[in-house]
This record gives sequence, C-alpha cells and structure tokens, in this order.
Amino acid sequence: MFNSDAFRRARRPKKRRSDPYAKPASPKPRRTAPPQFSGPSQPRTQADDSIRTQRYLRDDLGRLHMVEGLSFGSDINAFRRQDVSSDEDEDGGNDERNGGLQDEVIMEDVSARVDVDDEPGVERAGDELSKKREVARPPNGRRRAMDVWNGRLGGRNYSQEFLYELLRLKGRGGADTSRCHTCGLPDGAIYRCKQCCVKRLVCKECCVAAHSRLPLHIIRQWDGEKFDKVTLRSMGLRVYLGHDDGSRCFMPRWDPHPLVVMHVNGLHEVSVRYCNCLKATPRRVQLLRFGWYPATVQRPATCATLQVLDFFHGLTLNGKLSAYNFYKTMVYLTDALGIKVPKKRYQPLLRMIRQYRHLLMMMRAGKGSEKDGVSHFKRGELTIQCPACPIPTVNLPPDWKERVDRYLYRKIVSVDACFRLTNLFRSNQSVDPSLHPGAGYMLEDIGDYGMHILNNATQKDINTCSGFKAIAHADAKWHTGMRSTGVLAVCCSRHEMVSSQGVGNLQKGERYCNSDYVVCSALRDSHDLKDVLFSYDIACQWIINFPERMEALPEDLQLPDDMDVSAAIPKGHCPGHQIACQIAWAMGIQVGVGRTDGEAIERLWAFVRMCASSIKEMGPGSRADTLDDQFGFHNWCKLIGLGLTFLRRSVKAKGQGIKQTALHDDFTAHLPPDVVARWTEWVEAWEKDKQSRPNPYAQDDANRETEAKARYRVRERERLACEAGELPLHDTSPCGLLTSGFLIEEHQAKLRLLTDGDGTLTHAQASDIQKKRVALARRIRHFRTVQAVYIPGAYAQLRRESVARTAPLEVEDQKLWLPSDFPANRRSTACLGDIAKKEAEIRKGQCHDALQAMRDCERALRTLAAYRRDETDGQGVRTRAQASIDTIEARRNYNADRYRRCRRALESLEPGGSWTVQLRPLREADITNMAGGAFDIDVLLPFGQGETELSWVWATETGQGDDVVESCRVEWLKSRARSLRWSEERKFLAEEMRRTPITLEKKAEWWDARRESEDESLGADIKEGIRAYSAEQAAVWRKLASSFKTVWEVGGVEIGEEDEDWEEIDEPEEGGESEDETLVGDE
Repeated sequence: MFNSDAFRRARRPKKRRSDPYAKPASPKPRRTAPPQFSGPSQPRTQADDSIRTQRYLRDDLGRLHMVEGLSFGSDINAFRRQDVSSDEDEDGGNDERNGGLQDEVIMEDVSARVDVDDEPGVERAGDELSKKREVARPPNGRRRAMDVWNGRLGGRNYSQEFLYELLRLKGRGGADTSRCHTCGLPDGAIYRCKQCCVKRLVCKECCVAAHSRLPLHIIRQWDGEKFDKVTLRSMGLRVYLGHDDGSRCFMPRWDPHPLVVMHVNGLHEVSVRYCNCLKATPRRVQLLRFGWYPATVQRPATCATLQVLDFFHGLTLNGKLSAYNFYKTMVYLTDALGIKVPKKRYQPLLRMIRQYRHLLMMMRAGKGSEKDGVSHFKRGELTIQCPACPIPTVNLPPDWKERVDRYLYRKIVSVDACFRLTNLFRSNQSVDPSLHPGAGYMLEDIGDYGMHILNNATQKDINTCSGFKAIAHADAKWHTGMRSTGVLAVCCSRHEMVSSQGVGNLQKGERYCNSDYVVCSALRDSHDLKDVLFSYDIACQWIINFPERMEALPEDLQLPDDMDVSAAIPKGHCPGHQIACQIAWAMGIQVGVGRTDGEAIERLWAFVRMCASSIKEMGPGSRADTLDDQFGFHNWCKLIGLGLTFLRRSVKAKGQGIKQTALHDDFTAHLPPDVVARWTEWVEAWEKDKQSRPNPYAQDDANRETEAKARYRVRERERLACEAGELPLHDTSPCGLLTSGFLIEEHQAKLRLLTDGDGTLTHAQASDIQKKRVALARRIRHFRTVQAVYIPGAYAQLRRESVARTAPLEVEDQKLWLPSDFPANRRSTACLGDIAKKEAEIRKGQCHDALQAMRDCERALRTLAAYRRDETDGQGVRTRAQASIDTIEARRNYNADRYRRCRRALESLEPGGSWTVQLRPLREADITNMAGGAFDIDVLLPFGQGETELSWVWATETGQGDDVVESCRVEWLKSRARSLRWSEERKFLAEEMRRTPITLEKKAEWWDARRESEDESLGADIKEGIRAYSAEQAAVWRKLASSFKTVWEVGGVEIGEEDEDWEEIDEPEEGGESEDETLVGDE
C-alpha cells in the first residue's frame, strides 16, 4: 500500500531556518521531474536512463518515485512520513493523520508566495503584490496550513469564504431557472443532481434521460425556496436489465415492489425491468452483469453494487470497520432524519459481504479455472505463502542440504496466543459452517483438531517462570460463556506472514494440546526442511517435552526425526523470565538467527486485534471466514513491502556488521589470548550441545548470598562449638533467638500495613487484627525470656521505656532491641558473645533475598501490564487483571521496605563495610527501572553505552566474582554474539533477496498455466474473463518481482548468488513509455 504524496514529501530536503531580519532571498524555480523522452523527435539517451535509475526507484506496484532522502519505515505501508515542509497540503488533508494537531507545516516566501489566488484587480508582480497583501508569519519563517486557513497569523480568514461557498451550494448558485440547460425548453428547470459535477438545473425529462444508466444518483428538486430530495423512481425512471448493449427488452418482466440497492451514497429504491426474451438469463445473472450483487438467488429484493462491496471490504481490512457501523452510515446518508428509510436490510448486507469476500478468495486462488472449483478445496489452498521463506521445491538450490551455512535454510517461526480474539456461544457449526473449511488460515474446530483437544480436555495452562505465572491467575475466571477464549497463531518470524493452517481457537487458556497441534499443522508442508526454530514467549517450558507430546498427534503432523528442532524466547518477552531462562533461551545468543527479534507475532496481533469486538458476537463459520480474510490481507501487505523492508534491513546490516566486528576485535585485543581461546572453545562446545555442557553465559552464583545460606553457616559454627565442649547458655541457641526476632519483625511490619491508612475498619477486620495482636504478643513474651540470656541490656532498655511511656503501645510498635538496635558504644556491654556479628551475617542474606523478591515482582508487573494492555477486553477482565497488578505492587513495596529495614540494621552493625558495594541505598527510581533487568546482548552493562542509566538492583543480580578478567566473560560473549548475529543477518538478507523473485516468478508461471478453464462447457465470454484475470494476476506477480529488483539495485544492496531462475526475470523493453514507467507527478 503505497503513498506517493508522502514519498515525494520525504524526498524534498528540509529548508534551513532563515534569519528573520535578513533580506528575503529571490524565489527559486521549483524542481520538476526529469524529462521523459517518448517521441521520435526527442530520443532517450543512455545518460538519461542512468539519471532516472539513480534518482528514482519503483514502489511495490511498479511505479517510479524519487529515492534520495527517503526514510524507510517498518509499517505495512513501507514508508514513514517525515515531518517536512510541503506546499501541497494546504487543504489540511493531513489533519486526521497527524492526530488532529494540525501540525502540517508549509514554507512561505513573502516575496514569492502571496495568498491572493484568483482575486480580481490584483496584479501578479512580486514587489507590488507583496505591498498589497503582506501576510504575517512567525519569526522562524514557517506557517501552518491550518493557521493560514483560519487567519490566526493575522492574514485573511479563509474559513468565512469556505462557509459562504458551502451555503451557496444549498441554493441554486445563480443558475437560470427560466429554461432547461439541456433541452432549452422554458419552465420546469427545477432538478439538480447531487453527484454530477455540473450543478445546473434541468427539467424532469432531461434529468431522467441523463440518469438512465446512472440510477443511483441523488436528485434535488427546487420548490421555490429550498431543495428537497426526490428519487429517480418517483420521477419515472425504470432500469432495464438483460441486454449488454443497453437496449430495452420489448417484453420485460417486473415486480410490483421496488428493488432496494445499496450503494456508497446510501440505500435506493429502484424500479427494475428484467429481460424476458428467448435468450433471457436468470434475474440473479442479469443483476450481476449490471454490477449489482443480489442478496438471494430466487426473486432478489435486495442487492448491493460491486462498488459498495469493494468499498466496505477496503474499509474493514484497513480500518476494521464493522458491518453494523457501515450499514448505519448508509442509513444516515439515505436520510439523516431516519424517516424515509427502506426496510432494514442489515442481514442481507451481512450475507452479501460474506459471500463476496469468499468469492474474492476463490478468484485469487485460481478456483475459477478449475471445473466446479468452488466445491472442493485443498488444505490451505486459499492462503498467501511467504515468498522469502525456504521452500525446497521452489526457491532452494539443489545442494542446499550439503552447504556449510545450512542455517540460511532454517525455518524460523513465531508462536503466540491472542486473548483479545474471543468468541461467545452464538449459533453453532451446523447452522453457521465456514464457506471454505480447512482451506484458509484457521483450523477447523471439528475433525482432527477438535478430537485432539477433547482427548486433552483436562490439561491445564502452561506453567511458566517468573512474571508469566501471574497471567494464569488474572484470566482464570472469564472462560464462562466463551466458545473460544482466544486464538493461537504461527507466522514466519523474519517476514511476519501467517502460516497456512497455522491459526487455531483456544478453548480454555493456552494449553500444550493447542500449541502442539497448531505448530505442527503450520509446519505440515515444511517436513523436507532440516532445521526449524520456534520463537515462543514460553519456550523455556513448552519445548522441554515437546517430542514426547508430539507422539499423540496424527502421524502426518509429526515432525520428522531428522529435523533439528530448537526454540528461543523473543527479545521483548525475555525480561519477563528468570535470569536462568534468559541466558539459555534468549534469541540473541542462538546460532543462525541473524537479527531476528522473534516478536513478529506481536505485530500481527496489533494489526488484527482491532476487529476483536466485531468477531466476538459472530457464529463460528462467519468468524473463521472473517479472520481468514484479515490474515490474508495482512500477508499481502507484508508481501508487497518486502522490497523496501529488505532494502532497509540491508543498509542497516551493512553498517552495523562493520561496526560490531570492529568493536568486538578491539574488545578481544585487550584480553589475554589464552583466556579468549578458552572462552571461545567453551561457548562453541555449548552451542553444539546445550543439554550437557555448562552455560558460559551463566555467572558463578556461589558468591550470591541468601538468608538460608547465612543461617546455615551460623548454626554450623554453633554446632561445632558445642562439639568442642563449649556449653550453651540456653536451650535456644543465639541463631534461634535471632530467627525468632526476625520473624516477629515480619509480623509487626505486616500488621502495620493492615492498621495504617485512612478509613474505618469493619467489625470483622477489627476482630481479625485483634487476634493477630494477641498471637504476636504471645510470641514477644516468649522472645523476651530467651532475650534476657543473650542480650541482657535489653531488659534495662525496656524498663526505661515503660517508665517514660505515657500511653499504651500496640505490639506492632514495640521495639525488640536486637543487637542492631543498640548504639555502637553500648553494644558490647548489652550483648553477650558474638551475637551481633551473627545478626550482621544473616542481615546480609535478608537484603539479598529482598532484592531478589523485588526483581521477581517487577518482572511479573512488566508481564501483567503488557497482558492487560494487549490481551484483555472488557471491564470485568481488566478489573481482575488490575487487581493482580495491585497485589504484586504491594508485595514489591513490602520487600522494598524490608530491604531498607535490614540495610539500616547493617549500617548500625557494620558501618562502611564491604557489603556496601552491592547493597546500596534504595531509591524509588531503582525499584521501577528495568534497565539491566534483561539479558540483552545489545547492552554492555559494565561500559554503560547509551543514555539509559542502568539500575544497580539489576546489575548486582548476577553476583560476579573477584576476578576482573572472568567478570568480563559474559560481556565478551555478548560482544561476540552481536558480531556474529549481524554477520548472519547480511547472509540471511542476501539469500532472502535471492529467493523472493524466484518464488514470485514461479507464482506467475502458475497463473500462466491456469489461463484456460478446465470446464469446456463455459461460454466464450466467461472463458475470456478467466484468461484476462489469469493474465492480470501473472502480470501482478512479475511486476512485484521486477519492482523488488529495481529497489535493491538502486539501493546498492548485495543479492545472493545468481542462478537461472533469477535470469529469467526480464526488465520491460525500452522504447515506448508504459504506465509503470510514468513518474508520479512533479514537485
């Protein structure tokens, strides 16, 4: 989908801001397109052709456009409009595209451009004109088109002029009503057509005659002071069908009731006369040949023009407009008052839309060339396959299996579920079946897929690590009343095209039985490939027992035993996993993936989820057909954008490949050679055998402290002291006393959370808090008994507090007087033995545990927030998801308070100790900042490249050792992975650009073979239509191939090795200007 205006604006360079006090420069001539030499008197030279090749490139439809200064985007339109100046958009046509901000900027020169177009009495001389009409403008020399229109800058207010002209159209506009402008007869000139460009008044007879072949125009009648709407039917117009030459049938047949015709300008009641000659065709055929699609086969009373069906089809594909809103729009256009509206035709419209959409898919699949082609389908026959993916029998070289770089022929697919595309129990399969079951992208709920789901009906959702666990709790209550809780889809990761038979409904969450069947169904036609990689946000759990679960699938779905199956976590989902999963399944460290991010499926959901509200209420068949149509349009948009997509990626890969290689070589040069050789051998061995080899990306976690480790060491020393003959002072050891005190601290903190805050407690809440206080007081009394033995100074402190206290103190506010609560100068006398050192050792472990709990909560919040934003729909579901988010936020904040409390105790016990390197003061920004929380090969943590400040909370998660060289191992491995991935990306792109034109040419040849129909009984006119459509489709595929090649040649990118298939694609012959070579306008 190409926007030539945006392309030309992106081509035009920005003008420098001029000095507001400088003298205005003389006007410069506008740049125009290069001359086109097509006649014999102006022969086109080779130099002219070279200029055209350098400055222009073809778009996805074969048209030439300027390429200098182009900014390529990643959206399906393949272009991103830059914010540059434009003289062509003063009509404000970009206001909606710019989000209503009216920030379309135009460049004006006072001496060259003046807003006095077509004003009488004004000479067009530059200096004189400037004196008469000098328009104010901002100091920067720029004026917005909207500001010019409404006169905000002190110039003329054009809005009033526009208003008057619109009101002028409501009247006769100065037209002469004394005689008809067509026949010249006096009187009766009171009719005017709203659709015709010429706004003249004609008589009734001339108006009906002029609209004999335009029966759907809207007519206005002047009654002396205003125009009223009248119908052509009331004026006596009758539409005659059945004769291709437009003549009237001498013995027509008609119905007493008018035919309701839906058109882009509303609903119309038309009197139709059907042909009843000897050669008469059925009424439905007569309507179709006239361009009107009938809603029923027998005696149609409603029909829609092909234009309105195409118009709605384009709106629903691009804007996801529902049929109901479209019908309401047509009713509004018919009569905004809702008085003179035909009987409701919403259901016939739904029927015609669905049938027409189905027939378009049949045509584009070549079913018209087959005998009775609409009655039988092959699996996935109506889908658009990715031309850049490896297809062994189409676009791979003969020796691809023996090549060293076999990863270039790997199938990389993305798998994910979308819980927005739900479906309620409306109708059933027997009442509303699909019109093309199994021939599109959607799997049938009945058949093998349905049986497989029934056999695993008790299977639960996939359990995932870290933050993804919270999703299962967030969506566990909204399955009631749903036929489908979402869909699971498979698409190619590098080109984002949905796989044939690669979309299946989810009955109850995302389960193994659903994902296994859909994945294997999408790869049914790729069994000849030897390598496949799955990009899945839950790959760390899903891939573990996938070979064993695959045995329960039908035999034709099971992947071959010699196929190398691997998996990775997409880059965007990786931060939601634990660090152990990230260093094993991160996409960036997988060999042979290039710069694939694995998030292609998420971009698909962003495109499709907008129609979620429409398909939620559909029956199963209508929903499947609608989704097939949406996925097909998505694939087509991605296909026509491959040319510019590959060009943009190639330009970036070339520069980044050189840069990252140089950085890695410089990094390596500063390390000992023997260390680099050891790391290289280690990582290469792990890449070949990840199951048994240790992961080189894993940091040594032996130095990572936990409370359990610290408590174990303290108790072990106490045990050894007892064995050495040291008698304990009490049955409870000092470590037991500290553990009891820490537990009381936790209970006090939780109880304070319940009692703090505004509001009044209910009786039940107050009773529960009272029970907790009684239990806590009992624990504290027992703690005081043992505390008097090991911390005798606490008794004196408690006595002083009780004397000074003037009001009763709740148990959650009582100070325990652990060693850390005493000042440093009194701690040695108040505490016996080394209990203070023991508390400090355990406090360090508590700080590390609190940090890890905060990290887990932040990952869960990140995942749940994305889930609530992208996958939930409806107030109830969003409320439950928000409740889960609030719970996790409260848990994170609690652990943050716990960390601060334990760190304050450490500062009291060991001020300025070595522990301060890793256990730093915690700020609010450190809690919510996820920078450094993901294992990302594109970020160098020690060197801090970029502008993002890395949070120490995440940087200390790996627990590096004391060896400086070994601490650089992971960063060196990341640097190596970056360099290798960019090198792989360049090879991937060269191979994909080699495969794509070959596949497109094969598709064109396929259409060439279908020019003749298999049904010999068809008439000559239908056969001619089949040949014309097949030739048109073949030309489209060849035009795309030629366009892609031109784009890549102009961009100067390298294409894979040439072969015979590439040479077969010829350029258009020179001499004579074709439509494809026509330049789009001038500046």
